[in-house]
Amino acid sequence: MLRNMIMAIVGVVCSVLLVIGCLYIYYFAKWKHLWALDARQPVYEVSTDRDNALRVLLIGDSWAGMHTERGMDSYLQQQLAALTGDRVEVRSKGKGGEKTKGIYRLMFQTEGYGTKPLLMEGADYCVVFAGINDAAANLGVRQYCYYYRLILDFLLTNHIRPVVVEIPDVNIWRVYGSKPLKDHLSDYVKSRMTNCRMYNFQEYREGLYEMLKEEHLMERVIYVRMDLWNKKSPAIDRALFLDDEIHLNREGYEQLDACIARAIAEIWILGHSFSYAVYQPVDCDA
Repeated sequence: MLRNMIMAIVGVVCSVLLVIGCLYIYYFAKWKHLWALDARQPVYEVSTDRDNALRVLLIGDSWAGMHTERGMDSYLQQQLAALTGDRVEVRSKGKGGEKTKGIYRLMFQTEGYGTKPLLMEGADYCVVFAGINDAAANLGVRQYCYYYRLILDFLLTNHIRPVVVEIPDVNIWRVYGSKPLKDHLSDYVKSRMTNCRMYNFQEYREGLYEMLKEEHLMERVIYVRMDLWNKKSPAIDRALFLDDEIHLNREGYEQLDACIARAIAEIWILGHSFSYAVYQPVDCDA
């Protein structure tokens, strides 16, 4: 009797494992396109005729899109003009919810949210907002770093210095907490398939930072750490965010823009040219 009971338990366990294995294979096949890596696009040339003005672009996800909508381009422009004493042009364009893969694709598109027309006009610096949606979708650090590297390569090839804004620990549960259980289980499975913890921003930060160091890119970008403008890092300072605790409010953008302006101005004043000096800011308070 004991033998029969043990055999029954083993049979149930084996059946459960078989079902789990089959489901894993099924969903991996269903979702594998999410992790497929696009080939590098041919780099097109951008304009170098900017009438000696300091030109700054901002591209990326909703942080770039809302920068445009909230009229923060003029704020950053004023900050930079005051610090450098030069004529400054700032333009931004972003798509809410976009992942790094999509942000890279938009650099080669002209319609809709495409940023190719913006990039074609040329720039001295380009601020990149990317990563929050990659972590929220559990797409994995490997894919995030791959496409971020392609974005950086495009900018550097065209002598546009990238400004890398480190992603903060936004409160993704504020939005995702009400998702059905099956969706959370789906996200958990995706996080296992990409070997990352669910909705974990720290892994993406660390992965990007290590990639920049290993590829000797840290000295070629301006790296804006989150604790330079968000003093409560790694937790978010709620005073700087909207009620969703994912998007910046006016004060949040002013804090971040002041930090970005200080970072760009220090390098710009040093050389008025494409410089590879490492930027190590002391204080970015507004």
